[in-house]
Amino acid sequence: MPLFLSVLSGVLAGFSFPKHGFAVFAWVAYVPLLFSVRLAKGSKPVLKSYQYGFVSGFITNIILLYWVVVAMNRYGNIGMPASILGLVLLAGILSVLYYGTFTMIIKLFWSTKIPGELLFIPVVWVLLEYLKTYLFSGFPWELLGYSQYKNLPLIQISRVTSVYGVSCVVMLFNVLIYEFTVWWYDINTVRTAKYPFLFAKTIAVLLLITGILVYGDITIDNTNELVRRTGNDIDVGLIQGNIDQSHKWDPAYQRETMASYFSLTRQAYEKSNLQLGIWPETATPFFLQSEPVYMAQMSDFVRSHNLYMLFGSPAYEYTNRGIDYFNSAFVMAPSGAIIGRYDKRHLVPFGEYLPLKHIFFFLKKLTGSIGDFTAGGEDNLLQFNNIKIGTLICYEIIFPQLSASDCRNGSNLLVTITDDAWFGDTSAPYQHLSMATFRAVEDERFVLRAANTGISAVISPTGKILDSTKLFVPAFIDYRVKLINTKTFYTVHGDVFILLCAIIFFLFTAYYIYNRLTLRERIKEVPNFSL
Repeated sequence: MPLFLSVLSGVLAGFSFPKHGFAVFAWVAYVPLLFSVRLAKGSKPVLKSYQYGFVSGFITNIILLYWVVVAMNRYGNIGMPASILGLVLLAGILSVLYYGTFTMIIKLFWSTKIPGELLFIPVVWVLLEYLKTYLFSGFPWELLGYSQYKNLPLIQISRVTSVYGVSCVVMLFNVLIYEFTVWWYDINTVRTAKYPFLFAKTIAVLLLITGILVYGDITIDNTNELVRRTGNDIDVGLIQGNIDQSHKWDPAYQRETMASYFSLTRQAYEKSNLQLGIWPETATPFFLQSEPVYMAQMSDFVRSHNLYMLFGSPAYEYTNRGIDYFNSAFVMAPSGAIIGRYDKRHLVPFGEYLPLKHIFFFLKKLTGSIGDFTAGGEDNLLQFNNIKIGTLICYEIIFPQLSASDCRNGSNLLVTITDDAWFGDTSAPYQHLSMATFRAVEDERFVLRAANTGISAVISPTGKILDSTKLFVPAFIDYRVKLINTKTFYTVHGDVFILLCAIIFFLFTAYYIYNRLTLRERIKEVPNFSL
């Protein structure tokens, strides 16, 4: 039964996220897992709990991350067995580090019968999510709160707590349902005597969630009013070229690729007289700085249309180490001159650089023909006129601290460019988009997402997706967006909520240690009557 409950929990959690998108599952997904921990008995209950957590997490991660096989096999030129092994290893590592640890800590906590599980369990979950954001370069892909990206009133607390606060609320509800279920089926004791505060806790949690939703509705109204009042705006065009990844880097297709982007940009310009065109990550599949012919074509294009162009392109610099390569975004002015460059700060391990090369040498193909990229330096806003753009390339959009840093430094618009062609027709592009909505809410900014094969989108500061494209079609979005300069609590103060959770965890841990020590002392004081 505990193993079955672990599997059930993993399935429910996995299908809480896009593109399946049964967000309601997230509110009860971890109830079965908590029961499996409760039922873990025998000589090593803590180890069994760890195993149940691992099983649950492994299934969740397989459902969430199956697209890794597509990326590695179809586009990374890695054989199918090795690709499947890569998925299994990734799912296993995540489950070992986080899910197993989660259930192990809960079992240790329950072993001393310390009250306060309703608070303690969500705090542990949140701290592990935060650890997941940073440990081993970080992989905070689809944290629990992201499952609720369409629930706009709920996710407004992200402007105070980031996505971690939404995760906390969802897990809090899971724990409440677990406690209520235990109470309902516990027929061996007088229920009200064993659970004297259950109804009070239920009322408190429901009031908390109601308060969060009311706060969210008020915040949405205030934000929409702010957008209406803001006079600073710009006409933008998001250009989705839909360039096939299998021949994107083939020199024979370069002219065709550029012609496609020019054509779509021209159509967008003719429709709404664009001021800023945005092309996706590595839209120019070559080093533009070494291609004078294509550079001249782009300069002529922006001059003739009198527009700014933000586009992705690989870049390089000569250093005393040799040549450093960068995944970059450039801004070209209407004069035809390059006036800004942003280099990606947070690179994708095994995708843009190969960590521990002597161990993972067999995955060298994944970094492509260029090889390892170099991470960009300090925060670097792309600026022109009164516009300050915080740029996030692909993977960077899943890290809330990056966009907050940009907005803290003065960014009034967030742009994310990506090439999700690597994912094929899987759930990954939908998952990637769901996480971008939180960056809009956390920092109260419009987020513009330009993707090669989709999904390109305009996201309002409330997290609402105002316009989007379909996958695998050439398309463009033209939209007038507002340039907002306000700063949210999260933008200014960062992860204060995490600090609060850490303090709570420390207090529980101190009480746990005290309980264990005093228990030993009480055992020593018991007289031994054995002969």
